[in-house]
Amino acid sequence: MWIELVSKIVLITVFSLFSILRAVYYRKTKRAGYITVIEESKRYSIWLSIFICYEVFTFFLYIFSPQALAWAAVPLPVWSRVLGSLLGTVALLWFIWIHRSLGINLSAKLRIKDRQVLVTDGHYRWIRHPMYSAFYLLHIAVLFLTANWFIGVTWLVGLTITILLRVKREEEMLLDRFGDEYASYMGRTGRFTPPIKPLRSKIR
Repeated sequence: MWIELVSKIVLITVFSLFSILRAVYYRKTKRAGYITVIEESKRYSIWLSIFICYEVFTFFLYIFSPQALAWAAVPLPVWSRVLGSLLGTVALLWFIWIHRSLGINLSAKLRIKDRQVLVTDGHYRWIRHPMYSAFYLLHIAVLFLTANWFIGVTWLVGLTITILLRVKREEEMLLDRFGDEYASYMGRTGRFTPPIKPLRSKIR
């Protein structure tokens, strides 16, 4: 069916561009020569590596051997695939903005570098972890594009576990590094979405 082919093309395009984006910014970060002063424990990075490997494996399985996952296929309407394409595009554009805001402060692992600065512009003006929010949006897009409940559910569950393992530790590390500056920043921003209270104040 044509919608299956289009969905696969969108998936491949979005993930390819995302991978290129990450590679470009990781290269910039490496060239900056920053020295790590605080780093997460290995158990977090091990889980992240396992989860990424699982996603890559199931992604290629869906693309090149869809019959292996056909038992979990869901008969979604065409409009849901179109919605998935739009969400995937928005997520990609969001990632570009986030990476531009982070610049050379980007890191795959939880680590604080010697010359790292606290980024509070772009999406970081309202949300402390827009990267995680963008990943959720991307994973919801994957659910619609693949029309496969097994991929959708396991990817979202894996992402949730990853974030739960990382976000508290990440904020503790940033508090250790930036102290009152980060505490104040936490008070005026939301973790994954903009804070509701300030929005209500603006409406009034």
